[in-house]
Amino acid sequence: MTKSDETPVYLAADCGGSHCRVRLYDEDGNRLAEGFGGPSNAALGLDAALSEIFRATREALGTLEGVTIPLSRLHAGFAMAGLIEPTLREEFTHIPHPFASMTAETDAFVAQLGAFAGGDGGLLITGTGSCAFASVGADKYYIGGWGFGVSDQGSGARLGHLSVRRALQAYDEILPPSPFCEEIMDKLGGTPAEVSSWSLTARPADYATLAALAFDYAAREDEVAVYLVKEIAGEVEQLIRALIKRGVSGIRHVGGLADPIRPWLDDSHQSCFVTAKGDVFDGALRLINNRTGLINKSGKGRQ
Repeated sequence: MTKSDETPVYLAADCGGSHCRVRLYDEDGNRLAEGFGGPSNAALGLDAALSEIFRATREALGTLEGVTIPLSRLHAGFAMAGLIEPTLREEFTHIPHPFASMTAETDAFVAQLGAFAGGDGGLLITGTGSCAFASVGADKYYIGGWGFGVSDQGSGARLGHLSVRRALQAYDEILPPSPFCEEIMDKLGGTPAEVSSWSLTARPADYATLAALAFDYAAREDEVAVYLVKEIAGEVEQLIRALIKRGVSGIRHVGGLADPIRPWLDDSHQSCFVTAKGDVFDGALRLINNRTGLINKSGKGRQ
């Protein structure tokens, strides 16, 4: 970087249930660096989420050779899973911080901004958790995203949780066993007592790590895995219908479960999906600009 030490730098962060990714951009929208942290969704607590954002930001700053950028030069915009309650968003943006400015919205809100370049459309996220967001004219709709304990249908954590329950039922001969059930039990200790002990500290991200195993066994036509993946597909279709009900004309589907679950969705839903104009980082930069008006509009389309 050759510009003065007063030149703003923009911090865009994607804060999810499994990890946090941050990217630094200059005023023209050029990416400068990237960093990673651990789970940073709002359900873990705002202080804990911010701690992971700081960790990822320090990693990104550390990759800039010959340049030292203080946090006080960073204008930050966060896409954060679980930040759905207006009071929680307000609380987060008033947490003491070292940035030049800081703003945040739900991951679905920000990803929708990026995917539709600020225009109308629906955004569906199925990752560790799940949620949806629709923007139709002046109307904004939040759907789901209320946390693992009461929501997160069609998500990786939900699929993992169902898999663990089903494996225990097979072990206890409540329901028929399958190779998938046996592998789940083996991965979690082999006995119900070990599984129960694991569950006491398991986070949504821990359950979500089992989702790939479910898809693997479903591809091998394991009856239990097929049943569970189809159940998750049905829950994703419910979210799609909820978006359509709000009047969206196109849906962008993102998240770690988006590609694996797509072949399991009914053909009638495939035409709903559209190609994104940008990603969650584009959305975060647009969010920063909407709140501050600082980003150079002669840049590379990331305003």
